[in-house]
Amino acid sequence: MALPATEPHNQLERGAKGAEVEALQALLNRVGALLSTDGDFGGGTEGAVREAQMLAGLPVNGVADAATWEWLENQPEPSDVIPTEAVTFIVREEVGGRKFYDQHVAMPHFPGEASGVTIGVGYDLRFQEPQDFEADWAGILTPAQMDALRPHLGKKGSAAAVAALSDMRIPFHAAWKVFVKRALPRGIDQTESCYGDLASLPPLCRGALVSLVYNRGTKLSGDSRSEMKAIRDHIAAGELDKVAAEFESMKRLWPGSEGLRKRRDKEAAMWREGLA
Repeated sequence: MALPATEPHNQLERGAKGAEVEALQALLNRVGALLSTDGDFGGGTEGAVREAQMLAGLPVNGVADAATWEWLENQPEPSDVIPTEAVTFIVREEVGGRKFYDQHVAMPHFPGEASGVTIGVGYDLRFQEPQDFEADWAGILTPAQMDALRPHLGKKGSAAAVAALSDMRIPFHAAWKVFVKRALPRGIDQTESCYGDLASLPPLCRGALVSLVYNRGTKLSGDSRSEMKAIRDHIAAGELDKVAAEFESMKRLWPGSEGLRKRRDKEAAMWREGLA
């Protein structure tokens, strides 16, 4: 969605609208802005520009000037397997958006049901191997924070557990770094362990599958996993047009969770968009 690097860009500020704003928003999402690419330069986009300028060491004024454009265009995509649009989707689904992250998710939390204590971008300590936890967060968290979190590895979470950790805060860009550098590549590997090499699928279809596995894990056996197994079989048979309906069928599993039902609908829509 980004414009060619050789094309000069207009200076943009709050109130601007159009395709060039949409391109700017897509570039900002490379560094974790989590914006909707709607072409409307509002307060969220201005805040994302300010944050990008701070990360870049540029004057922080919220105006997308030539130096800001240049820095953003030199930033790598967060994944070389799934598109930035899909990375943004997964993170937004996991943390509820940047404002919600800062207000509610920056501290260890308990999403409920089978989850453990969760930190960062959907990083559920119940389902993390100790060696991965150490490698993922060393140098990001302080030694005292690591000590406080280790006892929760492999254990179901609770309100009492997160209450004891309520003083801890993980800044979003620390969480983004761990997600992009560590958790997402591992999630892609886990997705390929279920569904085979993703390279043969359209990029947005890859993103829908990675979102599903990041949220639900790799288990394919049992009634609650029948749709996930069916997706594997459809892909193996080349019946890609049947996959989206399996995402939607999974909604039966969460009659009381509107958020998970909506996520499956969005993944189904992403799959169909990928095929189109």
